[in-house]
Amino acid sequence: MTWSTLPRALLFCVAVWSVTAASGDELRLAIILSRHGVRTPMGTDEDMARYAPQPWPKWEAPPGIQTPRGNLLIALMGDYYRARFAGDGLLSGNPDTDRPLVFVRADSDQRTVETGRILGKALVPGGEPDVHSMAQGVDDPLFQPYRAHVGHPDTALAAASVRGRIGGDTRAIERAYAPQLSELKAIVFGPGAPAGPTAFDGPSAIVDGDSRYAVKMTGSLAAGWRCSEELLLEYLDGKPLSGVGWGRADGRSVEDLLALLALPFDLLDRTRYPAQIGGSNLASHIVDTLEQAALGQPVPGALGAPGERLVVLVGHDSNIANIGGLLGLNWWIPGAPENPVLPGGALVFELWARSGQPNAFYVRTSYVCQTIEQMREATPL
Repeated sequence: MTWSTLPRALLFCVAVWSVTAASGDELRLAIILSRHGVRTPMGTDEDMARYAPQPWPKWEAPPGIQTPRGNLLIALMGDYYRARFAGDGLLSGNPDTDRPLVFVRADSDQRTVETGRILGKALVPGGEPDVHSMAQGVDDPLFQPYRAHVGHPDTALAAASVRGRIGGDTRAIERAYAPQLSELKAIVFGPGAPAGPTAFDGPSAIVDGDSRYAVKMTGSLAAGWRCSEELLLEYLDGKPLSGVGWGRADGRSVEDLLALLALPFDLLDRTRYPAQIGGSNLASHIVDTLEQAALGQPVPGALGAPGERLVVLVGHDSNIANIGGLLGLNWWIPGAPENPVLPGGALVFELWARSGQPNAFYVRTSYVCQTIEQMREATPL
């Protein structure tokens, strides 16, 4: 396939679960679309208090801030990428040579900018690349297109498309996830039945979005999502087990509850129309960037300049889920349900040039992430 058919080639190749690089082929470009690292929960103490009768563990930083442990885990991912791409010949291992080859773009949040900084520093030790981002608090259309008012999304259609996937009956989803909800409630409430109604008692629903989200989930499944994420973050942040779920959770239960955490991303972000809303702009820029690397000259919409060989994009779990849903990608890592979007995980797009065939390229795609236990133990990769 010549470069002129590259956009179509991208959409074809990423639908294939594995494309093996042939001997002698050259890696021209890698795009890492990464989620930020482990952060503090997004909800305030007051927000989370309505889910449990006991106070949740205290965090040292405000909501949504990447933790020191999160920084450490991202640094381990950066070390992995440096070894991987030096081994593939994309980087030389010489900071002076590699610094001009690495472009880093991050969303405007503290956790995404910090992740971009740490990945850049690990990829180019001693020659840390600049992190390109918008001002903090500004909605970046690359990573937050809905909030940045890109296009004219139809929130009613978004909600209808999700309800259509589940046959219009959220009770069926609640029944399917009843074992995980029961396990979660045992952790949240402890022995004995809770006194009075709880956030888990309301029926689940898929509803039209608001100013922040194109489509939303409410009720018991939403409560399961919020509480499962809190427990996961406590576990990944390395807190003593006595402080994970009030001492009532461990690695096994955290892995069990990942199903409740993955569900909203599957329904709200991977369903076709919401995925188009959230992922089309980003996917378009990824295609432009791949085409620019194939051409070797500027392409409007490309991220970074011609000649750069590694493009690092740092966004959120929803960005990865949107691209997965938009392009029909599926992935799995041990200890997690299908299509996890865990802290520090990334979709990686590689542009390869075929040996002996001028202007012939193909794309390999992979999902890269530490396992839950590797994050818990901060295991070098």
